[in-house]
Amino acid sequence: MADEDNKRKKKRKSGKKKSSSRRSNTEEENAGLVMTGEAEYVPDGGDGGAVVVVDQEPFNGEDMSPAPVPEPEAMTADVGGGGDEEGQQNGFTEDGLAVAMAVDAGEEDDYVYAAIEYDPDAKPPLHRNRRFRVYTCLAIVLVAAAVAVTVIYVTKGAKGVDEQFTDINVATLPTLEPTRSPLTNREQSGIIEQIEAGVLQRGAVFANMTVDDPRKMALEWILHYDQMQLNSDDVNLYQRYILALLAFSLDSLAWYYCGNHRMVNANETVDFVQEDCDVLASTGVLESHKVWLSSADECEWYGAKCSSTDGVLRGLEMMGNDLIGELPPEISQLRFLQYIAFNGNCLYGNIPPEMGTMPNLLSLELQGNGLSGAIPEELNNADKLQLLNGAMQYQYPYQCAASDGRIVNTIFAKGNPENGYNWGLMGSTLGDNVNKWKSMKGLHLFDNSITGTISPSVGDLKYLVFLRVHNNAIQGLIPNEIVKLNKLREVYLFQNGVFGDFPPDIGLMEDLEDLRVHENEMWGFLPDTFWKLTKMKKLWLQDTLECEQDEADEWKCMRSRDKGFQGSISPEVGNMKKLSQLLLNNNPLTGTLPAELGNCKELSRLHIHQTFIEGVVPTEICLLRDEELFDHTGQIGVFYADCRPNNKTEDPYISCDCCSDCCDHTHGVCVADD
Repeated sequence: MADEDNKRKKKRKSGKKKSSSRRSNTEEENAGLVMTGEAEYVPDGGDGGAVVVVDQEPFNGEDMSPAPVPEPEAMTADVGGGGDEEGQQNGFTEDGLAVAMAVDAGEEDDYVYAAIEYDPDAKPPLHRNRRFRVYTCLAIVLVAAAVAVTVIYVTKGAKGVDEQFTDINVATLPTLEPTRSPLTNREQSGIIEQIEAGVLQRGAVFANMTVDDPRKMALEWILHYDQMQLNSDDVNLYQRYILALLAFSLDSLAWYYCGNHRMVNANETVDFVQEDCDVLASTGVLESHKVWLSSADECEWYGAKCSSTDGVLRGLEMMGNDLIGELPPEISQLRFLQYIAFNGNCLYGNIPPEMGTMPNLLSLELQGNGLSGAIPEELNNADKLQLLNGAMQYQYPYQCAASDGRIVNTIFAKGNPENGYNWGLMGSTLGDNVNKWKSMKGLHLFDNSITGTISPSVGDLKYLVFLRVHNNAIQGLIPNEIVKLNKLREVYLFQNGVFGDFPPDIGLMEDLEDLRVHENEMWGFLPDTFWKLTKMKKLWLQDTLECEQDEADEWKCMRSRDKGFQGSISPEVGNMKKLSQLLLNNNPLTGTLPAELGNCKELSRLHIHQTFIEGVVPTEICLLRDEELFDHTGQIGVFYADCRPNNKTEDPYISCDCCSDCCDHTHGVCVADD
């Protein structure tokens, strides 16, 4: 019985929705009729009740209005039951409308399909109205179309330059400051903050820069023109930005090789489109490289040297490429850079002190430019530095043509004649802090305006091989500590204000090959150990100066054969078998030429004129004229001696049958005698 009841309940649920109204017999007279497929529960006045149905035609599916109810007389009377018969006759009201009648629950199943309660004034449900459905569909289509158009417009805008708009108070007064452009998505991506925090120096921020500031120009390129479109977390963001900064700071459009990124047409000039360039190598072969500020990886740009494994920039080689401008301090943030070779260009301004913070810098070559100012003391903190070449900044004429048409000449301060002459690099570079360069091997600072003295701390540079600081304004003695530099090969101290004699233990510098101290105010005897320098190749001691202070407290110096090195040439000079140049002229040396000098088979220049050396030139020396002691170029004399009559009438100081040039000791006039 329970299974049968469940089946009937399921059957009932599959029909139409049941009316939620429950009416009593007294309410039926005023109640509206239910629609087709609905059932009405009617209480029987007692404890029970039944669901009653009215026999009525079903919907035909074409019309949404219910079918008409048959007239009373045509109504079949097979439905019987009890209930209130007041105002009813055979199941009809006095108006002839069908009403629900009670049915005997015992004779029917517990659940029967619903009877129809019909209201002739009732309207069909809204969702079944055909016009309503048409209008609803049309509205949905229009809304969907509007949404689609909006999405497409917003998406296209996001792919271009996305802008952030801010509310503008139109009631505020205008200001003299220009209105800032809306920020793009790239400008809000963290790149600006990343570069400001990790690259910019001296407290600089982009907001305070003008549009023509190279730092701002490099940022604009990174944000909007660089086809690589780096993000703030890309590992090469710093090095790519700094290289771009170098391009804008050093006028890459004027570079001899691989700097011109522009394409010039008849009607327009387009930036950042050139990709490839050819460079004539020293071998005479054209090599292919990438233009700076091109879309290629920065490690492929001409002169950029990177590790093959990690793409980290290790070196910059831009020698003789017409770089014009000042080195930006941000170059110091290339933390893994090991060498910089910017020699032979038109750089001017100061060496940034921040370069002293570069932890891996091994070589800095800036010679042959127009740099000025003091060599920063901070540079001594670059303790891994092995080569520093800042030579030839003073009186070094070289011209470059800038991209804006200016001619930059390195002989002038900042390349401009209006600024006067450039005096080159200055400062007491060889002072007490010099020993911080504990890895230094080559120190080349000649042709500048370096001042101060040579500190005894120079003796701590145990790896030093080359010391070239000639043509400066260095004063004082050569410190004895210099003899500790047993790896030193070249010492160029000429044309300074160095005075005094050589350290007595100079012979300990066993690797010394080239010693040039001429045109200084030096004096004294040559130490005995001096002749033990068996690796010596070039010994320039000529033209010693005699300096006096005039009435205006200015020093006046002139060459003098009466002041300078004294003594005689020791026979031990024969130990210097690799000696190729021996220049002793304009010194008060005495004695005779030792025959042992003939052991120096590689001797190619010998100048002993304007001295007090006397006697006859030994045959062993004359035989050297058949070896190397002759003019290889046809332009210079190779063997000078005071072999002309002294003061035109007296006997010559020295008798020589093999000299290339003979000089008058008194008048200093030399005549070729070959």
